[in-house]
Amino acid sequence: MSGDALLDRARALLIRTMTFYRDDPRTSTWLRGRLERLDQPLRIAVGGRVKAGKSTLINALVGAELAPTDAEERTQVNTFYQYGPEPKILVHTPHGAVQNVPVSTLDAVTIRDLQHWRPDEVARLVIESPTPGLRAITLIETPGVASAVVQETGRSALAQILSEADAVLYLTRYPRQTDLQFLQSVNELQTARCVPINTIVAFSRADETGSGGPEALQAAERIAERYRNDPTLRSFAQHLIPVIGLLGQAVATMTDEDFLALGNLSRLSQSDQDELLLSADRFINSGMESTPGPVRQRLLERFGHYGIERALALMRSGVTERKKLQAALLDESGLNLLQETVHQQFVERQDALRARSALLAVDMVSRANPRPGVQQLRGEFERLLANAHEWNELRLLSALDSGQVRFARPLQAEAKRLLGALGDAPHARLGRDETALAVDLADETVAALARWREQSVNPLHDRQHREAVRTVLRSCERLIIDQVHGPQQQTPQRQPNPQHQQDSQRHQQGPQHQQGHPAAQRPHPPQNASGAHSRD
Repeated sequence: MSGDALLDRARALLIRTMTFYRDDPRTSTWLRGRLERLDQPLRIAVGGRVKAGKSTLINALVGAELAPTDAEERTQVNTFYQYGPEPKILVHTPHGAVQNVPVSTLDAVTIRDLQHWRPDEVARLVIESPTPGLRAITLIETPGVASAVVQETGRSALAQILSEADAVLYLTRYPRQTDLQFLQSVNELQTARCVPINTIVAFSRADETGSGGPEALQAAERIAERYRNDPTLRSFAQHLIPVIGLLGQAVATMTDEDFLALGNLSRLSQSDQDELLLSADRFINSGMESTPGPVRQRLLERFGHYGIERALALMRSGVTERKKLQAALLDESGLNLLQETVHQQFVERQDALRARSALLAVDMVSRANPRPGVQQLRGEFERLLANAHEWNELRLLSALDSGQVRFARPLQAEAKRLLGALGDAPHARLGRDETALAVDLADETVAALARWREQSVNPLHDRQHREAVRTVLRSCERLIIDQVHGPQQQTPQRQPNPQHQQDSQRHQQGPQHQQGHPAAQRPHPPQNASGAHSRD
């Protein structure tokens, strides 16, 4: 089943579910919002502890300084960063009202003790920007784990995050007990059969690992590798990636002034550079006519000690062109790897992830507010969840990463590649570059199919292993079908289907949703008449 077909089946099931709740305006509105989300960009929640660097990493990912960053606890409500034709801030209140706030007051509406906007008066903030980095995805910055806001709202805040997002990017300097509890709760609040196919953990502030210095990122990678072998953490997340968000943000938003200042510093002797970098005070206050103290202070605030040190080292080695310097520093920051992983695991699989969100909405509503006939839909839900090949691929990738399933070493790498671990495009699945000829891809596909068919008849394999082999075989077969009939194309943002809109409207008699994101004031699945969530 292609991603498009899977999304269409999930959409149809969601529309059918809406027919059972036509007399319940609250549930109808909530479900309608989930239906409309299927035609919107993929939503990724960015979570983590207070001061984990969420705002900084969001800026780095989108290539613009949209999220305010400072030492205060800024994020008190879920803040949506989404694409729009012009900069705009929308404040959604718990009662459904929407107020357009001047862009210049972004700082004001995110400060906890502001007199005019208390956190409990804001259901969400929506920040719209014409930034190209937001065309394919919407990022949701969430309150810090263990922050006062989350402690007050508890599990309900986590349920809200999960109901709003299709995937999760979680930041931590190193996994603490609260981080593991959060990731475990993410896993528990979702349907049991939905393994962690939509979570990436980023080790933020990797430049502070150990004693810092030029080898900090490599040290962070070694620590990340140890955690990748931890079955507890790997059962909650697909990927663990070290990243230096501050450096990534600075490079992605590098100004002419930044580049000129780095160039001036690089022309000093190495001994003078080393002495300048001995401490922050010396870096800022040393007398230097070519680069004034305030310029160096701004440079330090933007790039950090590690970033400046690596930039100067690269320039000394001959990397003096701005674009080449930016590319090298993005590699140094780990941002390139993180962006590539987000694209491969989330954006390229957006139809499967959005369909998954739709099915989770059906599951949440049918559990919280059961109706006659809904159990039949639950049966369809279970069959779709079990049989969709896209999810079978993601489940197997997760099992291979966690060690629950193992192939022989050469087959292990090939299986992950064929399942789409390195990208969904045929050339990526076959380990070729994008210039490979169609005939070469066809030959490689046939060879891979033969290898895995041989594995499928091995009598020494147990049932779990045989099922895993069948999933890889199905991926090979899909490659052949795509080569014969052409692959299903995916687009970053699908245009709403008028027929789908008519279908949902025909089944609805509830009140119209509010401006902006639908049902902003109703983040949780509706409750039954008693006011309590029913359980199986």
